[in-house]
Amino acid sequence: MPFSVMKEKLEFLDAEKCECKSTLIEGGGIGTAIETAMSHIKVEPTANGGCMAKVESTDKLLPGVEVKDETTKAKDSITNIFKGAEAYLIANPDAYN
Repeated sequence: MPFSVMKEKLEFLDAEKCECKSTLIEGGGIGTAIETAMSHIKVEPTANGGCMAKVESTDKLLPGVEVKDETTKAKDSITNIFKGAEAYLIANPDAYN
């Protein structure tokens, strides 16, 4: 990652629906490339007994900033975070009981 710190403000949390919204307030390019960044994450059950995480991100870049491959990098980073959490929870089922 091109940054070492990221702080987010939790705007909305619905534990029953497995849904949350947050706003990036520090780090992660805020003030250098990004004016605002918001995320909406919703986890839904699948027919096979698993689940699917849907992540929607809305970013407003600072004037003059061009998007290159940052979108792909961000998507890959989020995917890796979820895969890491999934692997940990499968290996440690008592961690979330």
